Amino acid sequence: MADFNQIIDKAKELAECASEKSQIIYQVSKLKIEIAQLKSKLEKNYSSIGKKVYDSTKAEEAVPDFAASIEEIDLLLAEIEEKNELVSALKETLDAPNAAQ
Repeated sequence: MADFNQIIDKAKELAECASEKSQIIYQVSKLKIEIAQLKSKLEKNYSSIGKKVYDSTKAEEAVPDFAASIEEIDLLLAEIEEKNELVSALKETLDAPNAAQ
């Protein structure tokens, strides 16, 4: 009977491990979506600056101040970097020999 209990225990252990790994995969996927959204916002900010420079140059006006836009871009870049580091850490956990065990 001990063999049957060992099999049951091993099955439970494997199920827990699979559940933990799927949670990690879910977290990585969610972070990647968030990174893509942040990159989209970043591109919009870059485009906005370019359009403002173009419009002011075309109208022969002074180039507007971009301090607020640059600050927002810096914040977005920092957030993207932070999320990329989280993704890397989660992937290392997932790839570890005894991951989620």
